[in-house]
Amino acid sequence: MSATATLRQSGGSIILSIPKAIARTMAVEAGSVVELTVKDRKLSVTPARRSLADRLAQSPKSPAKWQRDDASLRDRPAGRELL
Repeated sequence: MSATATLRQSGGSIILSIPKAIARTMAVEAGSVVELTVKDRKLSVTPARRSLADRLAQSPKSPAKWQRDDASLRDRPAGRELL
């Protein structure tokens, strides 16, 4: 999927609006954290990978840190998960 967009200025920043269809495909929304990478003058936008600890800290449904989980949060990843 591709699209064109016009850059806008706001204060000292330049803003790039992501079309709704592309945002939906990327599974991002307003407030999402993304990583920006520039290589060979090409901008790449990727949803940021967050660790389990980051996700738990931002979860409104559970305490940020449970004592019983401390040891498992310090363990090294067993597969492709981020801890």
